[in-house]
Order: sequence, then structure tokens, then C-alpha cells
Amino acid sequence: MDRQGLIKGIRGEMESGEVRKRFFPMMTHFGIRDYSEMVHTMGLNYLTAIGRTIDDTTAVSECPVYPYEKTTVNEGYTANRVAETFERYTTSKEPVVRPDSIWYSTVDNKPLLLCEFERYDKSRLKNKKLEEKIQNLLIAYHQLGGDIPLILFVYWTYPKVTPGDISDYIRIFDDGFTMNNGKRIYGIDGRKTSYLIYHCVASGNKEKLTFNQWIKVR
Repeated sequence: MDRQGLIKGIRGEMESGEVRKRFFPMMTHFGIRDYSEMVHTMGLNYLTAIGRTIDDTTAVSECPVYPYEKTTVNEGYTANRVAETFERYTTSKEPVVRPDSIWYSTVDNKPLLLCEFERYDKSRLKNKKLEEKIQNLLIAYHQLGGDIPLILFVYWTYPKVTPGDISDYIRIFDDGFTMNNGKRIYGIDGRKTSYLIYHCVASGNKEKLTFNQWIKVR
């Protein structure tokens, strides 16, 4: 599945809501109580379900990322392989990240898409969480070799909550960031990778939220 095919599939579902209506009526009709991680769980599983409806694509929720490392196979040729040792996976230089959903090609098993679903409100704590989610997507992107066609980031809000300017957070995809340990994480390679941003506006109240409005931000 190429990048444009993935984008078309996502855009189409966000507009039609066919997967939501068929498999997640609690999101579209019955409503979800905002209790613990309930909304987050529904959202990430919905995004995973979209991937499973696209040709030659499968998807896994909350999938830990194993970093790729360079391995010389023959003289003059270098290939990627997934790091297999637990020790390497948990070193401070390779933080453990677990995106909300990773989509894979069923043809060659290569990762096709990384995505996160996160709540936005105007609290400082939640804004920090939003930033961390974007940073984790970028870390996972590089740990998987940096050859991933698409990144999807969705943030959701309560009704009548007007999001502030999150362009500084979104810019992390392009500019990268510096980790607390001083390591620089570079932005995406725009020749290989695109990113989509959606704002999901809930309806109802804390006891019964529905999610039928998905706004394209980028």
C-alpha cells in the first residue's frame, strides 16, 4: 500500500464514518462515559480498525517498538534489522515507546503508519501530554528505520472547548526535538513520510460522549 492509498483510506473514513458506525456504535450513537481511559481506549481501537479495512494492511493497538539497527550484510551493502536483545531495547539511548496503533503491510511486513489519539484541554499537564505523544511518534518513527509512509495524530476535545495554537507541537514532526538526556531526535524525512493531523470534537457530556465530528487540520 502506497502513501496516497493510505491517505485516501483515512480521509474517506473520517468523512463517512462507516467503520465507526458499524464497529463502534458506542462512539457514534450510544455514547461513552469519560471514565479512566475509556475514551482513549475506544479512540485508539477505532484508529486500529481503520487500518484493517485498507487493502494489504493490518494494524495493532499499543504495539511496542523495537529499534532498528544497521547491519552490514555484504561488502558495500547495508541492511536494516530489528534489534532483538532486551538489553538494547531498554537502554537510555533507545527509550521504550508504544504508539497507540501501528499499521503494517501484509505483503512484506513493513510498518506503514504510526498514530496516536490524545485528549486536548487547556491545562498545562494535558498540553505536556500532547507534546510527549508527538515526541513519542517521532522516536518510534526513527526506531523503525525512518522509512514509514505516514504518521497520524488525532487530538480530541469536549464540546465548546476551543483549542489553542498547537503549531509548536506539530512542528516537532518537521524540526525534531532534544530529549532530556541531550540526544537530538531529528524530524521526519519529508521525501518518504507525510503526517496527517485531525481534531475530533466530542458531543454530549461526561456521562455520554459521542464522536462524530473529525476535522482535518492537516
